[in-house]
Formats: sequence, structure tokens, C-alpha cells
Amino acid sequence: MRVYFNQVNRQLAQPLPSLILLFGDEPYQQQTVLDQIRAACKQQGFEERLRFNTEEDFNWQNILNEAQAMSLFASKKLIEVEMPNAKPGKEGGAFFKEWCDITDNEHILVVWGGKMEAAQTKTKWFKNIENHSWYIPVYEIERQKLPDWFRQQFQQHQLNVTPAAQAILCDLFEGNLAGAAQEVSRLALIYPNQTIDVEEIKKAVSDHSRFTVFQLAEDLLANNRKKVVQIIQRLEGEELEPVIITWMLQREVDYLAQLALAGNQFDAQCKKLRIWDNRKHLYKMALQRLNLNMLEEIQQALAQFEVEYKTSGLTNPYFRIAHICALFFAQPDIFKFNQLMLANETE
Repeated sequence: MRVYFNQVNRQLAQPLPSLILLFGDEPYQQQTVLDQIRAACKQQGFEERLRFNTEEDFNWQNILNEAQAMSLFASKKLIEVEMPNAKPGKEGGAFFKEWCDITDNEHILVVWGGKMEAAQTKTKWFKNIENHSWYIPVYEIERQKLPDWFRQQFQQHQLNVTPAAQAILCDLFEGNLAGAAQEVSRLALIYPNQTIDVEEIKKAVSDHSRFTVFQLAEDLLANNRKKVVQIIQRLEGEELEPVIITWMLQREVDYLAQLALAGNQFDAQCKKLRIWDNRKHLYKMALQRLNLNMLEEIQQALAQFEVEYKTSGLTNPYFRIAHICALFFAQPDIFKFNQLMLANETE
């Protein structure tokens, strides 16, 4: 039986199966589900918890031995097996079937680890246990679904957050659910029974460097050159990882390219990209000076930076970042200089 993340709490109120498979590439949700399972098991009398790892001289027979061994602490055991590669192999698949077939099995086995590929769920071993176990996949939350996740968090903490403030949180914590959950908890402590808008987020957000990156994006779009220089100097002084900045630059240039191609459908494309009304004017300002050819050159400069930074390294990556930022100002001389740089690097 497949159980999704938002169904886990409700499902745990039902009788628990002897086997639960928990696999995915999103650590915060995976840890949340593990904690929920442990709490439910403890409430139902599973006082003893045992842990194994398949990478540490592991043998599936050890699980059966533990299940059959008498315990001084409890008759029912919660047995956890961490399987990082999500591949049980022939022996593991056969063991799962054997475990599910034990009629008087009063123990619960939870196997968890990295992402399980779709092909794994079509194998014989998986089909054999599908109706006798739970499979809980946890995925990275895509950007377009992140607002819904935040709304659920706000509800749980009884927070009233404006759409503009929520959009900023989505930008700041995309790909970092653990940090996002921690930030929502902080907001609940700082602003109980208050409406939280952009200014409150600016004052409260704990990851100031990431918020400064968000400000850099706004000043780039608005052509605020002096502020852009100041922000880059500040981020360099804070030793922020450069790829966080280039990630933001890549996102903004991708948005601009899609909006440029949208033509008269600008508002519809903004809605599709989840660009809030209070930021639309920034993209309009940028598109008044940047054309598609310029945007393509910025993308090429970013791609070149990524290749060099990840392979040979750069002695002064912030110098290159400043150059890429300058391209957003749409000065012809800077683009001519950039073309010469790209030409020299490809020779």
C-alpha cells in the first residue's frame, strides 16, 4: 500500500503493518515520518527500538534472529534498517516476503533510505509485499508546490502570513525544508497573533545572507547599480558560497527569458511562474533594457562560471560574479567585453 507524506498521520491511526518502507531524497520529510512512526509505535507498546545499517557487515538473518530473541525490555520491537541505496537485492527482497508471511509477527520493521527508482516498484519482490506493507515515498517539493507546504505550516502554527511574505520565504528556502520549518517556528515565537508581511520577514529571517541574495535580485532587476556593488561586497565579506548567488542569477535570467517570449501574455506567464504582483514591475523594468540575445549571453556566462568553479576552481569567484551582475545593466561595452572573454575561453 502506498502512503504519501500528507497521509501518514491519518494512516498511523490505523493498525500498523509488520513492514514499512520509507524511501526518498528529501531528508526533512523523511525524518518527520520516522519520528511519527516511532511515536505511534511507542504509543502502541513497542518499547524496544533496534537499529541496523545495510552498509555495516549486514545480514538479513540478523533481523529474524532479533525478532525471535527473547527481550528483557519488551515483547514487541520496532526494528529499523537504514538502506542508503534503496536496493535490497535478491536476498533482501526474499527476506521482505518471508517477513510479511510470518502470521504471528508482533514486531514492526521499518526500512528507510535514499530515493527508490520507479523501476524498483515494478520488480517481483516489491509486488510480492505491496499488499502487506506500506511504502512511503518522500520527494523534494517542487517550487510550484512550496506555497501549499508553507500554508500548511502556517496553519499548524496559527500564523497569518501575507502572500508577498510567503513568496519571499519560498524563494529563500527552496530546497531547504528543514530550514523553512525552523523559520516558521521562529516566526510563531516572534510574531504571535500578528499579520506577518515582508517587513516582518526582513527583520526576523535567520539566514541573513540568503535574504541579502534576494535583495540582490531585486536591485539587479531595478538597475540599482550602487546597491548591487554594496551587496556583492557584503556577501563576499560574509564568505557566502558563490553557487547560492549564481543559482539566484540563473533563476532570474530564466524568468526574464520566459517573460520576454510570453509577449502580450506577460501577466499569465507571471502567474505561471508564481511572480507576485508586487514584483512584476521589476521584471518589466529589466525587460525594457534586456533583449533575448543579452539574456542568452548571461546564461552562457553563468554556465561558464559553473564549469570553471566546479572543475578547476576560481581564485576570485566574486570578481566573476560581479561581472555577470554587470551584464544585467545592459551596457553594450560590457557585453562586448563578455563576448571577448567567452571567445578566449573557448579557444
